[in-house]
Amino acid sequence: MQDLKKNKRRMINNQASITANKLEAQESMLEEGNRGCKHKPSCSDICHDEKNCCNNKNDEKFECDCICSCTCKKQQEPDCEPCQIESDECIKNVCGPECCDPITIPRFSPANSVPIAIETNRIFDTMQFQTFTDAVDEDGAPIEFVFDVIEVNGAIPMGSQVNVTIDEICLNHDGIQINPGIITLEDYDLEPDEPQMGKPCETKFEYSVCGQRNATCCSQGKNRNLGYKQRGLTATVSNLVLELRGRCGCTKFVALAFPALNGIGGARHRCDKIQFRFNTLSAPICVPADGRSFILRQNFKTSLTVDCIEKALLCCECCEGERYCELDIPNGIDLILCLQETVSTLINDQLVVLGSPNSLNPRIVDSFTQVCNFSKCGVENNNNNKGKGCGCNR
Repeated sequence: MQDLKKNKRRMINNQASITANKLEAQESMLEEGNRGCKHKPSCSDICHDEKNCCNNKNDEKFECDCICSCTCKKQQEPDCEPCQIESDECIKNVCGPECCDPITIPRFSPANSVPIAIETNRIFDTMQFQTFTDAVDEDGAPIEFVFDVIEVNGAIPMGSQVNVTIDEICLNHDGIQINPGIITLEDYDLEPDEPQMGKPCETKFEYSVCGQRNATCCSQGKNRNLGYKQRGLTATVSNLVLELRGRCGCTKFVALAFPALNGIGGARHRCDKIQFRFNTLSAPICVPADGRSFILRQNFKTSLTVDCIEKALLCCECCEGERYCELDIPNGIDLILCLQETVSTLINDQLVVLGSPNSLNPRIVDSFTQVCNFSKCGVENNNNNKGKGCGCNR
């Protein structure tokens, strides 16, 4: 940067010097012209050098019959050093990796472990539902799609439909919102710990349950099996857009697919929200028979996917020098939400567990050494080397 500033100053000084020289030459030339007007100048007065000839041969002040035979040459621009930044000190743009692994707990055996007493919720019983369903709108009508071809890279036959292959489908949306619906547990009242209507990306719901003693099961040293039922389970997806990436031979294209509803006259209207409605989920689950209260917990996992798109057609036309393309999928797109729900009963209990005597060591984040690098100075930084090398002193 200092070199750049010096170059700028040098250019300004050179330009000022050149301007001053031009002014002095013009003043000198005017004085000679004025002297020449008092007496008829000769060719030698006007054409004494090549410079004055070029400047004065068309001047009306000079009345000279002779012809100035001189060649006018364009003045050369003064040399200027290029205005650019040159540096021999460069660094790499180092960023962290996109993928990572969780902390791995070191293995330990009972011989070198210690007992640890804790009080926590432990799982009393658990079960899992796995199901899927198709997309509908908020009124339950089937979902269609409208397409917008945004990119075609390559040649496509004009005026006719051609078969294309969909290679990849990308899903973009603002999150999945789960509504657990109505939950019933035989003979028990459920009190939701949070509002039943979930927030986007919320996947855990809990209910507090007051216990009831069952003498029959207690006399047998067992616990009670109750019927769990869940009705009206729905999932809502907002602002869904599918990005379809396909090819026709060597030509690649990209199209967007928007959820829509069939309107009057076959017109389709986009919809911002789509729903997935699941059938009633029902199964028995075990609860304490000694009257202890417990927690009923639901954990959800969702996976939004698209069924196989076997056939797709692309039609392109040329209008006023522009190419317009339309995509058609005759069998439509089947948008599916796969859902996995784990239902558990949890009781509060005091437990003794075996653990490692050593605490878990966190990763050290040394932001200083990750950013600052003093090895490039070439001189070890200490009190004895101050002022030496490149001057990097810590």
